[in-house]
Parts: sequence; structure tokens; C-alpha cells
Amino acid sequence: MTETTPKPAGGTLARKAAMLCQAEGFHRYLDQARRARHGIDTNVLPDGTHKEEDAVDFIRTACGVRSRAEIDHEPRAAHMLRRIITNYRRWQSNQVRASS
Repeated sequence: MTETTPKPAGGTLARKAAMLCQAEGFHRYLDQARRARHGIDTNVLPDGTHKEEDAVDFIRTACGVRSRAEIDHEPRAAHMLRRIITNYRRWQSNQVRASS
């Protein structure tokens, strides 16, 4: 008989990550961040390029987890998700100011 390790259940942070990955604004944030980081023109990578699956991949990679559910159980992953959320909120705030 083989033992299987139960997968960690997702908690509050996993739910926040899931909601973030579904947010169209976060997708635009990823578009703009990638353009800025790699010097890519808007014609090459327009807003609307990143989708939910891309956001999920980004969160898992940045947090160093295979599943968003692991974020609640890994202190480094939790810290990274909080940084991502903070940076995204700062970006959102700047977008509001820029459109005013």
C-alpha cells in the first residue's frame, strides 16, 4: 500500500490569489509590467494579452508553488503574494490618478 500526502487546502491567501487571477485589471497590470520590464512596444504586446491562465502561471511562478493552495502554507509564498497584491494596488491607484 502506498501512502499519499494530502494536498494542502487553500485558505484565505489562496482565495485572494484566485480572485486576483480572475481580475481583468490584474491581466492589464501583467501586460504593462511585462512591457516595462522587457522594453516591449504596445503594438507587440497590447493590453488584453494576458488572461486568467497567464495570471495563474505568474502567481505560481512568482510564489514558487505548484498550486495556489500552497501559498497559505509557505511563508515565502505568502510574503510574495502580499508583495504582488501591494504592487498591483499601487498600479491601480496610479491608473486612477492618470485618468483623472
